[in-house]
Amino acid sequence: MKEILNKVDEFQLKINALRPFSDPMNHQIKNYFRIGLTYSSNAMEGNSLTLSETKVVIEEGLTIAGKSLREHYEATGHSDAFDQMCALATGKTIAEEDIKKLHALFYHRINQEEAGVYRKVQSIMTGSQYPLPTPDALPGMMQNFIKNLPRLKAMPVT
Repeated sequence: MKEILNKVDEFQLKINALRPFSDPMNHQIKNYFRIGLTYSSNAMEGNSLTLSETKVVIEEGLTIAGKSLREHYEATGHSDAFDQMCALATGKTIAEEDIKKLHALFYHRINQEEAGVYRKVQSIMTGSQYPLPTPDALPGMMQNFIKNLPRLKAMPVT
């Protein structure tokens, strides 16, 4: 693990040497992460869109033959939530309602009634050895997360 962290530090130094980034470069980086994070997050949940298909759905608004409407909605919803998350990252504080809005942006095309609210049933993540929190635990965990967020945001990036 130490070797991996040392490599991360090396890459961070290389990135820092290129700063400040131009506006076009910042735009390219944001788009790169929007597509990559959307693809990988949705793939973990069973979405079968490939990386290139995810890019086409998000950037071109096209549908992919043989893929479900839900998979398309997951991609566009995740992309919308990513944009909102980036906007939130520039602000001073993030509230619990902001996080619920991110969920609503992702989920509103899939299930309007459950979009932006805590789940009421236990979930599992297939292929993961880590159990997800119980529905009863979520509100307290989110409140604790929000309470600790200013400390987390203040941590230096090296």
